[in-house]
Amino acid sequence: MKTNQIVRFVLGIVGLIILVWFAWQVKQVFVYFAVAIVLALMGRPLMSKLSQIKIKGHSFPDWAGGLIVIVTYLVILSLFFKFLIPILAQQIDIIVNLDVELLLQEFSGPLASLEAWFKDMNIKGINRETIQNELVGYLNFNSVSSAFENILSGLGTVLVAFMSILFITFFLLKDKNIVNNIIDTVTPDKYLKSIHNVLSDTKDLLTRYFIGVAIQVSIITTIVSVGLSIFNVPNALLIGFLAGLINIIPYIGPIIGATFGISLSLLSYVHMDLGMDLGPLILKILSVFAVAQLTDNFVLQPLIFSKSVKAHPLEIFVVIMAAGMIAGVLGMILAVPTYTFLRIVGKEFFQGYKVVQGLTKDL
Repeated sequence: MKTNQIVRFVLGIVGLIILVWFAWQVKQVFVYFAVAIVLALMGRPLMSKLSQIKIKGHSFPDWAGGLIVIVTYLVILSLFFKFLIPILAQQIDIIVNLDVELLLQEFSGPLASLEAWFKDMNIKGINRETIQNELVGYLNFNSVSSAFENILSGLGTVLVAFMSILFITFFLLKDKNIVNNIIDTVTPDKYLKSIHNVLSDTKDLLTRYFIGVAIQVSIITTIVSVGLSIFNVPNALLIGFLAGLINIIPYIGPIIGATFGISLSLLSYVHMDLGMDLGPLILKILSVFAVAQLTDNFVLQPLIFSKSVKAHPLEIFVVIMAAGMIAGVLGMILAVPTYTFLRIVGKEFFQGYKVVQGLTKDL
């Protein structure tokens, strides 16, 4: 190897290391871009409708369409704060001012049963006192207050992130070809057509997917909120919204949501000292979440995952489980959009392989 080739190779390695280091230092910017891309994809249908409007023979300006989409997002966020923040504040007040002694008294029966079960299973070192201490530890309100203080101190960072995401989203909506132009500058000419096909298919499929996820969250929120309201469960809207949001995590999300919903409901009833049997209440809450889970599994997920990204439900299940084993909860959330993108790339560049043909036949 000649001296100039060695120098170029070393400089290339050094440049790559510097590039990776720089990307890691500004990784938050990439997160902002990722969130903005999702918001831009979800806003594409509205942008398409607005672009069809003619004003004195001229098309509706893209900047105005992008502004309308941003305003729409802000209105939705404002409604969220208007309805849910007061409920959330009320729930926080209940948790902070909860009488722990009353809570332990209410749960004395279940704790005794749990202690007896551990004894029957010959599990040593766990008794009623241990369980009570653990419960009190989880309800350490000093740590709760500290957590909220940390949240308040981080509001400046959140505000910067919020404004940055809105700014990026606006320009992604306004300049439709901005991503294409960036990619064109780094793509060899012979691959341009294939790359454009990948970008076009990715935009179409992921737009439908993310809109479907938003619809899924809305439907689960509605089912849980209405169901819990029928049973007079306090803060049904807050529990429903959190359940819908957590439901984004495939398969384990509903379990987490149900656990969270039961916990908030029980704390509210104990705080109000209603003196009621909590067993039937738990069954009612579980029945609501069961209806939501069945609706999600047999109606929403097949429509969203199978129809929007054109993949078999079993195929999606395997992909989500594998992603969960590799990258945990975050992997499960990102599994479907990532797998969709990889299938599109495979169809465009590796169509000659039978495996790729089988996985991409419906695209």
